[in-house]
Amino acid sequence: MANGMMSIANIRSALGIRKNTKANVAASFDIAVNRMVKERFITAVTPKDTVTKIDRRMQEEAKLLAELTMPPTNKQLMEIRRKIADQEDESYFSSAIVGIKRAAVDSDNTGRSTKMRVHDGPDGLPVAHGLGIYPDGQSEADTQLDAVDEKVCFRPYYDRLDVLLRNHQIANHFIDKYNVGAGIVVKAILRITEPQTRTCRDKTSNPVSVFQIIGNIPADAQLADSVDTGSDMFFKRLQPEDDPMSPGASAEALRKKRSDAIFALLDILHNDSSGIVAKVEEQAGGQYRINFERAAAVLRDRALDSLIQEKFGAMHARIVRVLRDKQKLDEKTVSQTTMLPIALCRERLHDLALSGLIDTFDIPRTADRNPSRMFYLWFVNPEKQVRSAMSYIFQGMSNLHQRIDHEMAIRSALITKTKRKDVIADPSLLTEYERKELKSLMAIKQNLEAALIRLDGMLLIIHDINPHSSDLQLLQ
Repeated sequence: MANGMMSIANIRSALGIRKNTKANVAASFDIAVNRMVKERFITAVTPKDTVTKIDRRMQEEAKLLAELTMPPTNKQLMEIRRKIADQEDESYFSSAIVGIKRAAVDSDNTGRSTKMRVHDGPDGLPVAHGLGIYPDGQSEADTQLDAVDEKVCFRPYYDRLDVLLRNHQIANHFIDKYNVGAGIVVKAILRITEPQTRTCRDKTSNPVSVFQIIGNIPADAQLADSVDTGSDMFFKRLQPEDDPMSPGASAEALRKKRSDAIFALLDILHNDSSGIVAKVEEQAGGQYRINFERAAAVLRDRALDSLIQEKFGAMHARIVRVLRDKQKLDEKTVSQTTMLPIALCRERLHDLALSGLIDTFDIPRTADRNPSRMFYLWFVNPEKQVRSAMSYIFQGMSNLHQRIDHEMAIRSALITKTKRKDVIADPSLLTEYERKELKSLMAIKQNLEAALIRLDGMLLIIHDINPHSSDLQLLQ
């Protein structure tokens, strides 16, 4: 489905899931497809998809403008565009999903339903039920699995996938910076707000209360690890008598310890210098939200620093970090701050400037703006830096694709031989040297494809998840 659209029946056939396939495999496939459709990871293809989103908006705007008797004012034009956006949001968040239909209910002789059913468990994952057995407090209608129409074609909804990948990157950032417990808390906040997040253009998430966060953290989550803040510990490990596996463990004491750990982690995340997790309400334990704009900037800067260090070296990356933190600096101040000799600092500054990763700002000392009588300050231009980094990424991806084609071309005779029917039926027809070459080709191709995935992940971080990335030009 990565290169277009497919029906669920064709996907089932491509995966080899047929009528004689094991029942649990077929049921798992149905549950996975149902969940992906309901959570908008894949969406049904409709006739309006033949027109691009921009063209659809322009058509809707033209219809509304035609209803006016006079040319619209700026306020009216903004109101029309807001109305169009609200209609799109209403259609997206509607409970009626195209491609979903209610499944028929089969009953046995006892009158109980034998249809496989699903509900969300405590961890947010689907739990299947059948044979008339339903979760506590739920009826047959609540647990009935909505079937996906197998004749409808579906396509990936990339904006929704970008949201999921961005949330993973944010959680991994806090796992790397603090520990797994901090990542679990951030994942809980993101999991609660994810259904209301349509694209990566949202600058902040909806506020989430502490009790919602505690209720969405799995019971087996490891939150007892200590967090070193540099001076003291915010909380300690669980005592042996509070361990859930010990005979004398107290459930109430364990819940209290877990709540204390979550409160301490939220306090640490709120006071983090990145400003990603913000506290917006003090009452009832407080409410927290994720600042996606700050998260995108932090992840982007970290990815750019990694790219600069790999391409130029650690000293160049240090200079970029200093300029990003201190804003505009002259050459002498950069040399003193980075503890580099002035000659080496000047050389590295010019390397970065020629690559488009930093820029200069000139301040004239006289009215004639003579270049010899000016102050030149170095600074980081984020938009220009992103464009420059993207050109390096695209060039690297192009080189990797060319390398894969080259490796396949020099072994084209071997690849042609492996596709022969007699060789497919009897692999022993390949010589020992040919088997080694084939194994070497698979290893090289696997490594090159892994490098492509890493570059694509870096492109996601520095451009796709940025709320302002739609304003950037890919090529200039």
